[in-house]
Amino acid sequence: MKIIILCAIIVSALLVAGCTTISSGNPSANLGVPAPTPSGTVIPVPTAFTKGSSGNILPLNAEVVLGTAEKQFNVSIYSIEIDPPEESGKHIINIYIGAKNTGTQPRNLTWFSKLTDINGKTYGGIGVSHAGTGARTRNIPLNITEAARDYIIINSDKDFTTLSQGAVLDVYFIEPKTEGSPLIPDYHVTWGINPGIIK
Repeated sequence: MKIIILCAIIVSALLVAGCTTISSGNPSANLGVPAPTPSGTVIPVPTAFTKGSSGNILPLNAEVVLGTAEKQFNVSIYSIEIDPPEESGKHIINIYIGAKNTGTQPRNLTWFSKLTDINGKTYGGIGVSHAGTGARTRNIPLNITEAARDYIIINSDKDFTTLSQGAVLDVYFIEPKTEGSPLIPDYHVTWGINPGIIK
């Protein structure tokens, strides 16, 4: 009888402490994004700067799994860096995405970045960012992460100031295709850029 009472007390203590069990199902099935790695998250960010965006907006630190089996990658924002402004008012926003090859063979990716400001105005995009070529990785060995640079040019101080108030970053990932293939993305991930990150 003492054992049963002791077990009941332990179970009650665990429940009060907030311990829960997470199901092994796909946590992102209702969010329309690939499943994250255990260290990632797919909780949508409630923001005021969602105008013009589609789908769920992920936190800045979210890591997302793209592809399956031999073509699988984990992707996340590695860093966002701003070049010193030019006298003309032109600003360059450098966006580094980290891609870790978690598949079964060396692979590479190309991606294009697009920023949408709080008013719905967009910058960059497919065939535009990085002077139209997008970011390109080398063949990434297994279990290695490579951070490739994409960049978006903002041509006025006013537009740059608006982006500093918060933005949405859409990244369109393209797997290797034959030469001359159209730029059709295989994957699309949307991250929220908090106010003050771009400054």
